[in-house]
Amino acid sequence: MLWRLLAKINFVTSALILAVPAYTVHAADLKIGFKAEVTSADPHVLNGNNRNVWVHVYESLVAQDENLKAKPALATSWRNVDSTTWEFKLRPNVTFHNGATMTAEDVKFSIERAMNLSGPRTFRTYLKAVQSVTVTGPGTVTIKTKGPSPTLPDSLGLIAILPKTIGDKASEEDFATGKTTFGTGPYKFVSWAHGQRVSLAKNSAYWGEKEPWDNVTFQFIPREPARASALLSGSVDLIDAATANVMDSFKSSNKIDVVSTTSYMLNYLQLDRFRDNSPYLKSNEGAPLAKNPFNDIKVRQALMAAVNREGIVNRLMKGDAEAASQFVPAGFFGNDPALKVPAHDLAKAKALLAEAGYPNGFRMTMHCSNDRYLNDAKVCEALGQVFSQIGIKTEVATMPFAVYAGRATAGGASGEPEFSLFMFGIGAVTGDSLEPLLAVAHSHDKAAGLGANNRGRYSSKEVDALVIKASVTMNEKAREDLQKAAAKAVIDDVGIVPLFFLKSTWAYRKGLTVKPRSDGFTLAMGIRESSSAK
Repeated sequence: MLWRLLAKINFVTSALILAVPAYTVHAADLKIGFKAEVTSADPHVLNGNNRNVWVHVYESLVAQDENLKAKPALATSWRNVDSTTWEFKLRPNVTFHNGATMTAEDVKFSIERAMNLSGPRTFRTYLKAVQSVTVTGPGTVTIKTKGPSPTLPDSLGLIAILPKTIGDKASEEDFATGKTTFGTGPYKFVSWAHGQRVSLAKNSAYWGEKEPWDNVTFQFIPREPARASALLSGSVDLIDAATANVMDSFKSSNKIDVVSTTSYMLNYLQLDRFRDNSPYLKSNEGAPLAKNPFNDIKVRQALMAAVNREGIVNRLMKGDAEAASQFVPAGFFGNDPALKVPAHDLAKAKALLAEAGYPNGFRMTMHCSNDRYLNDAKVCEALGQVFSQIGIKTEVATMPFAVYAGRATAGGASGEPEFSLFMFGIGAVTGDSLEPLLAVAHSHDKAAGLGANNRGRYSSKEVDALVIKASVTMNEKAREDLQKAAAKAVIDDVGIVPLFFLKSTWAYRKGLTVKPRSDGFTLAMGIRESSSAK
């Protein structure tokens, strides 16, 4: 009799197990197919892909929502005491993963560590306005700046807060092995298998919303077809950087959903504006030109009108981009809705060239990378074709970014930028147009740290004055008006030729909901089982 009873129990148990829906297998664990590999475990080493992973472990005083708007994190509030003093009130009862309570001393230590960390890739640029960090109460930190600094809270949102007890000598190995890998975030560090994966575990003592995932794994899969295959096979639950190249494989499956959003990454053209004889602009006979055509606004306007942005976005990019008219997309601080995408008009472009004294055009070599941005070489080939159609006979030269960036920045005979017309990308990582305006639109001034990405050496006293005034204006409405005016002045003067904003796209198994982010970050905190899957 006993064996018959046990048999019945085993049968019922087995039936119950088989009856559980397959999605519950995924409920506690989240596996992410991640395009990039983590290159450093130190959260104060500047790298966007690293930060995407480590924001699960470490937090900052200020966080960003999916549209990169500032929101409270380890600081519950902040205010201007005066134009050069910021006061941050800290969240109470927050603990690090080693059990220690976060204090104002930890915040001071972390900011100063990020300010002083040596190496080529640090957050020092974002903290250059900071003069001093002072603990002014058990839960208060006061930061003095060298001058008015309206974007300081946004910049502090990039700085991970660490326990002071790790000391000034914490090394990369200490972080990579977990010896000093203690944040306050919703997930704890478990392990980093170099070139393979980072494994995280839920922080049950987290101060904020409790996470549904017990374990999160970032599986590094650089090649897009391999990421797509991993998703289709069920090896991962979600992949980032999904483009039109793999969408056909998902359409044949009823198990995959896709979501995308416009990212902060602008692709744009820069023009040589500092030389009278630009090296890659020639007459139709191949002789040097008497003057640089790009210093004539009608020639620049001709280039602006020749670009078929919608055609590039729809046909070449296949929807993986959005046509751009300015430095930041809609919804970002400083975006001006009045700036519309320039119309594609070849007849107008030809007429403008003729008015500028080039009825038969001229010859040009355009330079681009071929491995940095999505379809970068193809985009440049397409641009070369339309420029040739208006009479600027264009040859396109592409090369790996590692070579391209050096030549574009300092490849000229005397260490100046080398190229005449070239494509780059820039992103407003804090959701604010001030950063690209300072880096690209302001005149190049190495000593002052201005115009660092202004490789065409565009220079306008009007733009410089607007950008500098915006950078020290504490009133948000007044500052945004100044930044809109600066952007309009640059576009009207064709200081750059905006092309498009890249889109960020995620593909994931059905049963999940994914909150898309403008910075392209893949955060477990924005991934949930859908209500219908529960």
